[in-house]
Amino acid sequence: MVTKMNERINWFRKDYVHDHYSRIVPRFKNYENISKKKMLEAIYKVYSNYKNIIDICTVRELKYLKKLFDKQTKMEDLLSEKYEWERKALANKFLIANDIDNVFVPDEIIDIVKLALKNVKWDVAKKLDTVNEILVSYCKIQGSAILFSVANFGSLLTGINEDDLITHMYYNKVFNYYVYIYDKDFDSLGKDIPIAVYQDYYHIEDRLEEERQKQGLAATLPIDIDTLKTYFYNDFDINNKKIKKFLNEVKKLPLFWTNALNEVRYFATLNIDRNPLKEEISNVPNLKNYDLKNFFKIMDEAMDEMPSGALNGLTPKQAIELKAESELIKYEKTKKYEKQENACLSKEDAKTFYKIYFALLEFTNNKYKIKKGLKIYNRVRLNPQELQDIIECFWNNKEKVVLEFCQNNPYNFNKEELSIASDFKKGFRSIVIIARFEKEYTGVICIDKVYMIKGINDNLDNIISYKDLPVPTITSIIPFKNNLVYDGIILNFAIDLGNNFIKIVDEEYNKSIKYYHL
Repeated sequence: MVTKMNERINWFRKDYVHDHYSRIVPRFKNYENISKKKMLEAIYKVYSNYKNIIDICTVRELKYLKKLFDKQTKMEDLLSEKYEWERKALANKFLIANDIDNVFVPDEIIDIVKLALKNVKWDVAKKLDTVNEILVSYCKIQGSAILFSVANFGSLLTGINEDDLITHMYYNKVFNYYVYIYDKDFDSLGKDIPIAVYQDYYHIEDRLEEERQKQGLAATLPIDIDTLKTYFYNDFDINNKKIKKFLNEVKKLPLFWTNALNEVRYFATLNIDRNPLKEEISNVPNLKNYDLKNFFKIMDEAMDEMPSGALNGLTPKQAIELKAESELIKYEKTKKYEKQENACLSKEDAKTFYKIYFALLEFTNNKYKIKKGLKIYNRVRLNPQELQDIIECFWNNKEKVVLEFCQNNPYNFNKEELSIASDFKKGFRSIVIIARFEKEYTGVICIDKVYMIKGINDNLDNIISYKDLPVPTITSIIPFKNNLVYDGIILNFAIDLGNNFIKIVDEEYNKSIKYYHL
């Protein structure tokens, strides 16, 4: 029996070796620049520090390694289906050699593996497993995700600080074995945004992003910790009856079913037309005489319940249900909507509002020297983007600015205009949710209050469609004469927050007291 991995390494395909070498060895070499033996040497150099063996294994893998050195454990037990996951994971990491009738630790690392097992801190390893089971499984379900989203999801389930989880994802060896992190540019988010890609899906990541743009739906991922653990140790939710039935059926067919299941995973992740997959299976020589009609029916039913990265982690079945719910919500919105009338200021009042607000902004700009020489007061067709820094500065210093403005009266305002300017001290700038259009007002939610505001020059339902409500935005709420108004500038967040968000906002709006004054 060949017990040295160095003598077995040529039995493996080079692409297989490089795939796992690149997950284990920091600063790995490109495929073309290194041989299989050199890759193995680099892997075992990493393992020469026994802590790296502990760090790259889960508790289940470490316990299996212990069994290999336990003389009481029979080989038939070690080779049983019960330990299929452990054998595959350890063999991929070149920590064991896995033959049909034998499994063992290669001679080159046997002593260092024993040393690692003597130094395992099992309580620490179990805690790390819990974190990795959640984070890795989330990445597996999504295919790829923004690193901060993974941290946010993990924090919600574990209670661990997001920054600590991000540090974990960058440095934990188990996480890095399964998930690849790299920086990517997005038009909407900016440059060098860290992305976590499940390693097996790296080659389809661009296609996945394309499909997500076409198919993606906003929804809360309905998955608990126990289900996530299932995804970590399996490629599918084996507790789902339809999926379990499919997995049993595919193993009955005379084909290399692990390859077939990999293809099923890719098609499920992308949620694309399954006919090419069915053709591919039908063309397997050993299946030429098989009637696969019932098998494909079972496969379709199972794939309808498999999460898809293209659907932001939803299953196709959940996506259909979500779309049906969305259509019902749209119908209800249309049914309830009444066109706004008199939901904005009069032309004269609108002119007065902008006269005072732009005077305050110009005074702010001059006082804090934000944009030298910028004319704001009495100016027509101002670009709102040009004013953002000045607006933020004004609201951050409103009391000081308004007090000084009213004392100095730099634009010779009359008493009424100065009184209106003084009221700006009561206003505030914040993230609010434009929740509903009433006939004469627009209802916006801020924390636990609903403010009923007027538009300036126009009713807000002429600016934002009722179909798009509710809309999170940044704006300013200001008392003006006997009404509340917004400052005429709305910064929308270009995101779809999903049906649950709409329901929560609707419920909050209905139960809240409506405020017409500050």
